Amino acid sequence: MKASSILRLPSLFLGIVLFAIPTATVFAQSAAPQAVSAASALALLYTAFSGGHAVNGVQLSGAATWYAGGLEDSGTVSLTAATGGSSQMQLNLATTGQITETQTGVGSTSNCSWAGTDGVAHSVDLGNCWRPTLWFLPALSLQPSALTSETVFADLGSGTVGSSAGVYHHLQGQIMLVGATTKPVSDLMNRSTIDMGLDSASSLPAVLAYTVHPNNGAPVSIAIEIHYSDYRAVNGAQIPFHIQRYVNGSLQLDILVSSASIN
Repeated sequence: MKASSILRLPSLFLGIVLFAIPTATVFAQSAAPQAVSAASALALLYTAFSGGHAVNGVQLSGAATWYAGGLEDSGTVSLTAATGGSSQMQLNLATTGQITETQTGVGSTSNCSWAGTDGVAHSVDLGNCWRPTLWFLPALSLQPSALTSETVFADLGSGTVGSSAGVYHHLQGQIMLVGATTKPVSDLMNRSTIDMGLDSASSLPAVLAYTVHPNNGAPVSIAIEIHYSDYRAVNGAQIPFHIQRYVNGSLQLDILVSSASIN
């Protein structure tokens, strides 16, 4: 990671409110001026998301538009997720039919799959599944109860994130396995890196950027970027009602949430 400081979040943090933690372990990574502790930024994010109250899961539904090449297809979307990062997106599109994306959690034990209208599950390249955040609602998986000892975050201060022209509070996250030395594991850890831009006024996620590879294992980096806007309060939690996913700079999925519930 290119950060000047990294926060390692030990397992004893589970269930503890971040802003109540008196100390955090910070590791210097370079001679650059030390950045603000990532613990402070994550605490602000947690407070902005739910006022410091744990959210166990979410269910979102609404309208979706899918872009693939010259095809523009529309329909409905259902998004569900739990604190541990298990999630599912189900699209029902007029032309394409049903598309389902499933993830078992967040971190090194996570597996992902996708299925089309026939319902047959297809595995996703493991490196595309190793990320420290949920893609459509990152704040849910960055609550204290969801963070584990393998999740590390660095605070990079103010700057741009991805292709977005805005200036955000820039956090960088990664899956880090202590003592891992084999090249495949090291490669997976590097591929787990995400860059997240928090809105400077609200401290809520505005953009999330990371890369994936084709599922056939080809060493080609594909840029993924998620934009979040139109946050609304739902039972005390701030939920983005507009979510856009870009692939290599082109809009792939445009979601307009119409209803949301949390527990």
